[in-house]
Amino acid sequence: MKQNQYISKKGIIIIAVLLAVLVIIAVIFYSTRRTGNMVIISHNGKVTGRYALSDDREIRIKDTGGKVTNVVCIRNGQVYMKEADCPDQICVHQGRKSKDGESITCLPNKVVVEVRGADRSGMDTMTN
Repeated sequence: MKQNQYISKKGIIIIAVLLAVLVIIAVIFYSTRRTGNMVIISHNGKVTGRYALSDDREIRIKDTGGKVTNVVCIRNGQVYMKEADCPDQICVHQGRKSKDGESITCLPNKVVVEVRGADRSGMDTMTN
């Protein structure tokens, strides 16, 4: 005999409740993230600049030969990769970042752009 493989009403209710709880947790998590106030740019593993997120500017990142490889833009309290000469352009399509802990990475050019908050130190902490 062939059995029907339908989800019961109880199953649908349980799934709906679980999805609602997950959505609420996600909203709380993303809404409590603080807006950063500093942008730190690293190139080849070395910090090349620290900039206020409140100051609009365009930063040109050059390779060792002096050729501009990436252009980072800070506008209206957000940072984004405006241009890059890498073939995949993933860094350009990562969008605008403004929250503490967010970053943009260009792997081919070894460029990392990080957003940091005011009270975030360079040291990690552990608790028991």
